[in-house]
Amino acid sequence: MNQRVTPPFAASIRWQSVNVVAQVVLQLTFISILARILAPADFGVMAIALVVVGFVEIFAQVGIGPALIQRLDLEDRHIRSAFSFSLVLGIVFFAAMYFSAPAIGAFFEDALLIDVLRWIALSFILSGIAIVPRSLLIRSMGFKKLFIASLIAMVLGNLCLGLGLAFAGYGIWSYVVALLAQNALLALLYWWQHPVRVNFTFDPATLKEMLGYGGRSTLFNVSNYAASKVDTLMVGHLSHTGSNTSGWTETGLYDRSAYLLGLPITILGKLGDSVLFSGLSSLQEDLVALRRVVQRAAAIVAWLIFPMSAVLVWFATDVAVLFLGDQYLLAGPVVQILFLGVAMRSLIKLGDAVVRALDSLVAATFIKLGFLMAIGGTAWYAMNNDFGILGVAWGVTVATAMQFIAMAVLVIHITQWTTPSALRSLKAGSVALLLTAAGCWGIATWSEHLFSEQNGTTWHLFRVALASAWGLACMLFVAQKTNTLSIGKPLDWLSGRSGSHPHATTDPES
Repeated sequence: MNQRVTPPFAASIRWQSVNVVAQVVLQLTFISILARILAPADFGVMAIALVVVGFVEIFAQVGIGPALIQRLDLEDRHIRSAFSFSLVLGIVFFAAMYFSAPAIGAFFEDALLIDVLRWIALSFILSGIAIVPRSLLIRSMGFKKLFIASLIAMVLGNLCLGLGLAFAGYGIWSYVVALLAQNALLALLYWWQHPVRVNFTFDPATLKEMLGYGGRSTLFNVSNYAASKVDTLMVGHLSHTGSNTSGWTETGLYDRSAYLLGLPITILGKLGDSVLFSGLSSLQEDLVALRRVVQRAAAIVAWLIFPMSAVLVWFATDVAVLFLGDQYLLAGPVVQILFLGVAMRSLIKLGDAVVRALDSLVAATFIKLGFLMAIGGTAWYAMNNDFGILGVAWGVTVATAMQFIAMAVLVIHITQWTTPSALRSLKAGSVALLLTAAGCWGIATWSEHLFSEQNGTTWHLFRVALASAWGLACMLFVAQKTNTLSIGKPLDWLSGRSGSHPHATTDPES
């Protein structure tokens, strides 16, 4: 039996932070180079293919991974049944995608999309093979092993094979091969890092135990994923119809803008989906301990993200050109609008980990469905009324604000938190945000007078580097001057070295 233990938060967060940051840096390097080789239209096709496959893959896993992580008492029978079920589902969904690809290609009026979908669908089988060892690594907080696997897979799959094929002139297929190679390497490395003795066993009673939570988790993940991708789908479909004839180029511009938005969200999302979800699941019967961890995590997120979001919003065009190249200059205004929601989305990711750990997935799913309908409706209206991708971006930002409020209310309720205490956890980040925003205004104004030629890589790099340095200085200043956060304190507290151990019996902040 795989019993729960007190989670080693500090070491886990450190290793997973290194893992996620390394993934983001390597992926950003890969995409930045690829964006200068492939056309925006190629990214448009890949954007739709990845959205479709990513959506279907949630059903292909039916929450098996989260069920393995969240379950308090895990037995060998659960592991065996999970492996058998996930592998069979992977094969079934690969076949389903293979035969449905022509219909999807016809919907988006593109024949190339058919072949791309069929090849990428192999990831369903690879995910079915990898899900059990990966979930067990997360459950046991084996984030050092996850880091090693991710590093090897991304370097060999993306940087070596993917970019090698791109430079050799294989176009969009270099992206497809890189994706499949990375997933195949991850599957092999997960099994090597955490070998599991399995056989093909289908125990209906065991599967029923797991699919109860897994089913709710799947509905939550489906609504969450659909809400995060419906805007790209709308742009991809409606840019080919009616008076909109910009096609895959407009889709590529919007998708890469959303990609830049997703970078900071990816970091926090992966930390939340792994370290916090696993750790909070082990504390689900101790709300006092869980609430303390959530409060400290919210303070860290606000302190890290709030000031940097000011830099991203103010210098969005500079960021877009630096990371994606001059051909994405027109994406600057879209990136700027989407970056307005970075801070809110970051805190929403924290809320997602909380509701999953406490199994408040039904209420959270309704919130995600509302978010989905709001984005889908505004995206459809914008694309059909000549507001274009700028209108879509504004709709996403407004819908994000509505989702943030709803998730905050839910988290405060299920953790028995108080609104004043929740707001106090955002104090340091809010102060750093105001200071950073003031500095960004000064840097933007001053740099326009300093440089006679306001373009080129040097211009964009200077502005972003100076603003980022100012934002970091504001963060350090606030960390030293406020009582709500101090450098080193969060991880010390989470590991129980600061005197406020998670299992303390009092909760003065409540």
